[in-house]
Amino acid sequence: MNRKLKAARAENGLTQRQLARLIEMPYSTYQKKEQGQTEFTIREAIKIAYVLKKNPEEIFFNNKPTKMVIN
Repeated sequence: MNRKLKAARAENGLTQRQLARLIEMPYSTYQKKEQGQTEFTIREAIKIAYVLKKNPEEIFFNNKPTKMVIN
């Protein structure tokens, strides 16, 4: 599940069905994607970010630094 997406959607007062309609995606498809069963395309991520007035990185990417091990 994409918790950042769910939170951003809730901040904007939108249901899954409403956001799906705004980005012109079938509700069932959107629901599967938000639940993490399938991935959003880059184009879909950009549309969602635009509607939610966010940067795509804020919603779809982990902003925590990753730990790197060098051998």
